[in-house]
Amino acid sequence: MILSNQTYMQLAFVACLILALLTLPLREIITIGFFDISDLFVSLMIAVFIGYMINESMPGNAFISIGLFILIFVTVVTGIVLLNIFVIIPFRSRSENSSATSIRQLEGKEGTVSVSITADGVGEVLVYTGFTKTNRMAKIYENSSEPVTFIEQGTNVLVMDVKDSFLYVLPYTNTIQATNEQQPTWNLNKKNRKRK
Repeated sequence: MILSNQTYMQLAFVACLILALLTLPLREIITIGFFDISDLFVSLMIAVFIGYMINESMPGNAFISIGLFILIFVTVVTGIVLLNIFVIIPFRSRSENSSATSIRQLEGKEGTVSVSITADGVGEVLVYTGFTKTNRMAKIYENSSEPVTFIEQGTNVLVMDVKDSFLYVLPYTNTIQATNEQQPTWNLNKKNRKRK
């Protein structure tokens, strides 16, 4: 019997490992809710490993019973299902959502051109989102009242639209930044009076 022979247990472990690796591409096809074909072979592999360790630790010719092996297998399957439900699937959905929706959320954000954009070409824009920055491919937004044919590197831009993973941008001057760059005029009147 496989459960009583250490060599068979080792071969079963290696076979489950190979089958788990071979079935990785089939994970999305052969699945039952939170448990797929690859998880089945990983569960078998872990159960065989635990059974092998129990056989190794027992003195004499004692071997793991089928009932104990089934209990170990069910426990491992339950652990993998819970791991999928509470850790892997939420983490995967968060990462997919963040990459898919983050580009849509860039609409209306300000950025800086890192690679110049021509009228019929593609450039690159560095957009700051919170504490992070992201580089995205960009084109010139064509639905503006004043046609723009070239946006130089280092120009501040505003993301007008997002289509097909491209940001459509126009040159933009932030009024707060423009106010900070202007010289105050209230002081000039006092200086002119003193000179007279």
